[in-house]
Amino acid sequence: MISHPTARALVEGVSRWLPVDGSASGFTLRVARNALEIAARDMALGPAADARAAERIAALLGCDVGDRDSLDRLLVEAIRAGSIAPDDSRLVAHMKACALDSLAIDQPRYAHELK
Repeated sequence: MISHPTARALVEGVSRWLPVDGSASGFTLRVARNALEIAARDMALGPAADARAAERIAALLGCDVGDRDSLDRLLVEAIRAGSIAPDDSRLVAHMKACALDSLAIDQPRYAHELK
């Protein structure tokens, strides 16, 4: 679900960033823990969020379900070409659902309602 940085990049970054001599401060450890928690939520929730997004995009485009990245590119092309209007209610609903899925991974305590 998270495109940048990926869960793998977060984990690798934390492993390179933390000092190996045990001198990490409380702040450093909190930052590292938060990054690892985001990566864990992305690994747990991301695949289902991607599948839901792929289904919504496929319905918008009227095509068979494909992988999320390919369908995202096709959706962008359709918007640029004008075959899907930026204010199309189905597109707006898709974007809201994507935002909520992202918030569930990135900031699960964020009080949000997109209506």
